[in-house]
Amino acid sequence: MNSSKQIHILYVGSYTEIVAGDFGGYGEGISCFEFDASTGNLKLIKNEFQVNPSYLSIANILNSNSIEVDYKLTTYLFAVSEILASKKPVVHTYIINHNYSLRLIDTKTIEGGCPCHIHYFKNTDGQNFIASACYETGNLVIYTVDVEKIDNTINNIEPINIYHKGSSQHPSRQTHAHAHCACFDKKSNKLLVCDLGLDQVKVYSVQKNIDHKTKNNNTENKIKFDAVEKQIITLPAGSGPRHICFDENYTYGFILNELTGSVSIIKYSAEKNEYEIKGTFDGTANKPVKIDTDLGAAAIRVSADGKFIYTSMRSDNTIRLFAFDPIAESLNYIASYPTEGKTPRDFTIDPSGQWLLVAHQDSDTISIFSVNSYNGKLSLLNTVENIKSSVCLAWLPK
Repeated sequence: MNSSKQIHILYVGSYTEIVAGDFGGYGEGISCFEFDASTGNLKLIKNEFQVNPSYLSIANILNSNSIEVDYKLTTYLFAVSEILASKKPVVHTYIINHNYSLRLIDTKTIEGGCPCHIHYFKNTDGQNFIASACYETGNLVIYTVDVEKIDNTINNIEPINIYHKGSSQHPSRQTHAHAHCACFDKKSNKLLVCDLGLDQVKVYSVQKNIDHKTKNNNTENKIKFDAVEKQIITLPAGSGPRHICFDENYTYGFILNELTGSVSIIKYSAEKNEYEIKGTFDGTANKPVKIDTDLGAAAIRVSADGKFIYTSMRSDNTIRLFAFDPIAESLNYIASYPTEGKTPRDFTIDPSGQWLLVAHQDSDTISIFSVNSYNGKLSLLNTVENIKSSVCLAWLPK
């Protein structure tokens, strides 16, 4: 390999079939690409078919069976299959091999419909979990990950399943709960779940309980896990919280609101053991929000240095750039950049911080932008074609 190259491996999830109505796609499943950060070149390596892997989570996890694979750590890829509840959605667990191919080792049914997000996390007790948010049925499902069983990773402990209840003001998008993502905050040891239908972010503590059962004078200790609701973060009516990301130090959380395109900033207070809302900001000159506003904001990312926030907007096919002011704890809108594609559902900043890649669901393209590290501004380098119905981008960790 040319030593001047800076190679990173990117996995792309896509819709392979229609979910409902005309929503869905005709992609290849999970595609693996080689990305050269020295040139911005993206090259397809291989495809792995799975039905509607619309969200991926990749993690290096230590386990006692690591000698069975070529990595010192076992590298797992978790993928949801986003389909309606009536079609029995699942979560797949793969091991990523040394040649970047995927080996399917486990499949579990998800009790819910349209699981649109999956997230691996490890709490302060050292327990591994994956959490999935189900849009159709408005519930959160949390599985425990058994790292001692490399070929049956999601163990048979009954998953945690929490159904959200309620509604908000949008006449069609907020008639009931729509859990949209679940992300773990390493600083607070809490799991935050965005619910678009409720205009809420629910905060859970995932903890171990030992169920003591006595049978024939013998006590059996059965380990179980619970998710206990600790706080509800309420956002402006009609916002539609969709995704959340944190800065590198987990000092601030940035919530992307799908319907209004705004970003809400939260900060965890250890003293109060709760999150505080610092404000909600947008790039629309604070125009009044109509009851049926739906701007289609999709993804949010923060630069490695925490200075810049990027969001994707499906309504006008743009990436918005904000500068974060840590003194005022506010966002300043800078610019919007056309993505040169249709429906920018997901995007990512590469591990070098030099590039921003945008996946377009409806134009079968990925656009590649260079990133100015000084001011955060973007410049289009290239648009790669024939990447069908791409909706999720996930980097292989080093």
